[in-house]
Amino acid sequence: MKWKIKIKDIIAKKNVKIEDYYESEYIELHTGTYKVIDKRFKVKISIVFTDDTIVVGGYVSGKVERPCDRCLEMTVMPLEGTIEAVYDLKNEPNFKNSEIENLKNVIYYKGEEIDLEERILEALVVSAPDVFVCKEDCKGLCPFCGENLNENPDHVCKEMEVFNIDPRFEKLLKLKEEMQNKN
Repeated sequence: MKWKIKIKDIIAKKNVKIEDYYESEYIELHTGTYKVIDKRFKVKISIVFTDDTIVVGGYVSGKVERPCDRCLEMTVMPLEGTIEAVYDLKNEPNFKNSEIENLKNVIYYKGEEIDLEERILEALVVSAPDVFVCKEDCKGLCPFCGENLNENPDHVCKEMEVFNIDPRFEKLLKLKEEMQNKN
């Protein structure tokens, strides 16, 4: 698999740069599974070996097709994630006297190869927003009938009128309807 790198190769070269595409038709994020535009993400990774430690850094970018959380229209959502990891090849984790926040993204590792796909997916998942809107001023859907308010901003439905009528203004609403019927 092209995203698995042998540790002995990294140690021998000391510095490895990878620029390629991570290919996937769909990606699972914390908000759902989405179709990947062009079926790929652009990836740039730099891997450096020093002092029994492998430092991985880079970025991943691409686009997925995702429905807007307000109007439910399918929209293109860009994703840009940062890849960061430190693999400690020498030490063993000591959890007795340390707390989780003190680990500082260090991966204690005893293997023959590193799977960069895990770091790529991690960067994409972390970069995905919890709430996504197609545009900043998206009006969403009518809460009564489901009409897309972006397509019909002046939308008024009977359910909305009945629900929103303040009893003090009922006579004014009737007067408005009478005036509209005359025109």
